[in-house]
Amino acid sequence: MKRVILTAFLLCFLVWNFAEAETVLTIDKVRQIALEYNRQYLSAQQEIDRSQGAIISARAGALPELTLSSRYTRNLKNQELFFGGQKVPIGLNNEFDVSLSLSQPLYVGGKVGAALQIAKMYKSYTHEKLREVKAAIIFSAESIFYNAILAESNRDVLQKAYEQLSYNLQVVEKYFNQGMSSEYELLRARVEKANLEPQLIGAESEVTLSRKRLKSFLGLRLDEDIRLDSNLGDSATLSLPPLDTLVAQALQNRPEVKQADYQKRVYDKAIRIAKGGWLYPVVSLNTTYNFTGSADDFRYNRQNTAKSWSASFILSIPLFDGGRTIGEVRQARVDYYQAMLSEKQTLDDVRLEVEQTYDNLNMARKALDMQKETIAQAEEGMRIADVRYQSGVGTQLEVLSAQTALTDARTNLSRATYNYRLAKAALKKAISEEIDK
Repeated sequence: MKRVILTAFLLCFLVWNFAEAETVLTIDKVRQIALEYNRQYLSAQQEIDRSQGAIISARAGALPELTLSSRYTRNLKNQELFFGGQKVPIGLNNEFDVSLSLSQPLYVGGKVGAALQIAKMYKSYTHEKLREVKAAIIFSAESIFYNAILAESNRDVLQKAYEQLSYNLQVVEKYFNQGMSSEYELLRARVEKANLEPQLIGAESEVTLSRKRLKSFLGLRLDEDIRLDSNLGDSATLSLPPLDTLVAQALQNRPEVKQADYQKRVYDKAIRIAKGGWLYPVVSLNTTYNFTGSADDFRYNRQNTAKSWSASFILSIPLFDGGRTIGEVRQARVDYYQAMLSEKQTLDDVRLEVEQTYDNLNMARKALDMQKETIAQAEEGMRIADVRYQSGVGTQLEVLSAQTALTDARTNLSRATYNYRLAKAALKKAISEEIDK
């Protein structure tokens, strides 16, 4: 009995711990969850199935079409003809006709081949569109994740400043009780600590909101406990290739560039399809098997049934369609010209985006290096100010000034780290390729 109770207690404990366990979010896990549950990405995946259906439909234009049709007629009152002054009935009460027809297009002016090529290019286009959506989602997920880490970092900076001001207040109160500090210094220390409390409350609120924004984007429950893994292993010692190399990589890898190329090629094939109804003949082969019968009492035999089989070779040459095909060709040519302009604009946009993100990353890296040096100097200044004040040779104003400088340096370092991470993610998206850490 004791064993049963112990086992039940253990199970309850494990279930409770499992239910209360927090979810640890790393940057890789954030990317993975974003792609699993993002509706835009799931919708883009469905477009691939649509493109496969377009290929099947286009291929059907070159395959034979087999049709089975049947007809039954009940003559409620048969027609009659007058022949030699007498009425002669035409037809019997029950008639049926069964037809099996096979139609095979032999040549349709290149329309089928062009349509099939368009369908295949559309499938490739949708794959590139999926890559574009994927890159955009990953960048958004990284941005929101980095912003949540920034909010936590800002809160931690203010928490450290609050702890330092609390310690400073204790020192001043001690000196005041010993007659070594003035009432003004005591009030100043209390006011400095009180002034920081609203900022600390606001920072805590921003942490909560930034986490909820992240959970909402990832499709997690808003009340789910999460912990952000801020140990990303990145540094400002990134070694970047030359700008020209990055631009070349972007022009080769970016899904938008490939989409623009596919779109231009599709419109080129569309011109071929439009011309197919104007300059080229249509050749097809048709064969039909018929089985017919007619009787008054549904008794069919060789005398009241008949079979036939015919084959036709059909040649159709368009001569004049009122200018419809000419209009379609002109519209297709305009679409092709606009696709060429769009491709050139896409290439320019990609080049500009790479240059901008490249410059932003370099500036963010330099700013991060500078802030790392500044934080070391600010921490040393804080240490010296504390020592001077406790030794009686410094003033409280020096301590508060050093504390403000250290808080600003830590805040700037958090912001510089965030800017660096975001700039690196933006460059990765711009060249559509991973970059070394």
